[in-house]
Amino acid sequence: MTAAIIAGPTLAADMDIPPPSAAKGISVQKGPLNCSRWTDDCVSCTRDGNGAPTVCSNTGFSCQPKSIRCLEP
Repeated sequence: MTAAIIAGPTLAADMDIPPPSAAKGISVQKGPLNCSRWTDDCVSCTRDGNGAPTVCSNTGFSCQPKSIRCLEP
């Protein structure tokens, strides 16, 4: 019990947590196969179900992309 008091509590703000990485094999331009709208919080893309090409927004040069997430299946 003394060791815990001497060492002090570890706060979540003191922990090194790596940022999430994008899924392997999925680019933001292609996106998940079962998704019609997705983003990586820098670029937003949409896909029409009629075979039209994927349309993506431009990204800001200082944006840090996160994991790709589906917004609309």
